Amino acid sequence: MREKIDLNKAKCIFCGGQLSFDGDEMASHVHLAYDGDKEAVIYYVRCKQCGRDYEIVDPTKEERETDYKDYWQNTPT
Repeated sequence: MREKIDLNKAKCIFCGGQLSFDGDEMASHVHLAYDGDKEAVIYYVRCKQCGRDYEIVDPTKEERETDYKDYWQNTPT
């Protein structure tokens, strides 16, 4: 996991409820676009109020090296 998720400021986009961390896993285990990517993670969160689930997925390796290069170069692993 790259950085600690601070869910204290995260709110559900549907009801405004507080989100809670529900787990994570390597993106390469779930999505073919991440095959061979040993860094990308999928974070699972759930709204405590309405029960909706969210998947927060890191960008692919290619996206981290191009589109979001400035951010990912300065993020510790």
